[in-house]
Amino acid sequence: MKLKFKSLCGIKKNAFKDHFDEIQLLVARPKFVCGKCARVAGCGKHLCKARKLTA
Repeated sequence: MKLKFKSLCGIKKNAFKDHFDEIQLLVARPKFVCGKCARVAGCGKHLCKARKLTA
């Protein structure tokens, strides 16, 4: 999937509406959390300071 933004962390609020389907796929099964903004994703490359969830 090709995103127009570098990471989920940098997305502005209004971009969520425009890219909801793409974002929904990225966060459906979270395995990583951003240590800066606490957003989650299934793959660490979509977050700026990814930390693996252990629970």
